[in-house]
Amino acid sequence: MTLDEVKYEVALGSRILALTGLAAGIRSSMGHVSLRDPNDPGRFVVKGRGYPIDVLNRMRPENMVVCDLDGRLLNGPPGVVQCNEVMIHACVFKARPEVQSVVHVHPPFSVMLTVLGIPIVPMVLEGVRLVREPLPVYPRTALITSVEHGRDMVKSLGKASAVHLLGHGATTVGKSMEDAVMNMWQLEHQAQMNYYARSIAGPGHAQIPDALIEEFLQWKPLAEPHFQEAIAKVGKVNTGGSMWSDLMDRAGKELAAGWS
Repeated sequence: MTLDEVKYEVALGSRILALTGLAAGIRSSMGHVSLRDPNDPGRFVVKGRGYPIDVLNRMRPENMVVCDLDGRLLNGPPGVVQCNEVMIHACVFKARPEVQSVVHVHPPFSVMLTVLGIPIVPMVLEGVRLVREPLPVYPRTALITSVEHGRDMVKSLGKASAVHLLGHGATTVGKSMEDAVMNMWQLEHQAQMNYYARSIAGPGHAQIPDALIEEFLQWKPLAEPHFQEAIAKVGKVNTGGSMWSDLMDRAGKELAAGWS
C-alpha cells in the first residue's frame, strides 16, 4: 500500500465515522481515525486541523496529514496542521507496535455512562468480547494535546482494545482500520443497550451470563455438517466483512461523486 493509498483509506475511515453516527450532528467535527503507514511504521496518517470546513464527512485523501510517532507534522496540505489530539494516536502507536489503527470520537452513550460511573456490561452479541471485562477509564476530561497526557491515556488503555476518557470520549485500537472503527461502533452500541436496560430495569438489571458469552465465542462459522456439505458444492464462502465492505463502498462512492 502506497502512502497515497493510506491517505485514501483514512479519508474513507473519516467519512465512515460520520456514516455510522459516531461523528455526526453536533459532533461532526469531533473525532479522527488514523492508520499506520505499512511501509514506514514510524509514521501515520490522520486528518488535520485548519480546513475551511472541518467536518469528517467532507474529508478527502488530499486533506490528510502525515505525522511521526512524536506527533510532529511531516507533510500535509498548506495551512493545515495536526489534529488537536494527535498525541492520542502518536502515543498509542509508539507504545503498541501491533496496533495499526486508532479511533477517537465522542460517543454520547459511552460518555454518559462513564461520567455516571456505570460500567458497560454485555447486553448484546455485537461487541460482547470488547466489554466482557470492565473497560479502563482515563480519569481526565481535558483534551489530550501533550505528550504527558497521551502517555497517561496509554497507561490507562494498557493492553485493552478500548479506553473511556471521562466526560470526553473514547479511544479504540485495532490491527486494522476495520477493527478500530468496528470496536468503537460496537462499544457505543453496547453502551446504548446498557442505558436502555438501566432505564427499564434499574441498576440491578440482568446481563448476558459469562458462560453464554464463552459458548458464543467458541462457535465457529459453518462448522456444522450441513454447512460443510454446502461448501463442498459451492466452494469457498466469504463469512465476514459484509458490513465493513458496505461502509467502505458507500464512503468510496460519496468520495468519487465529490459529495460533501
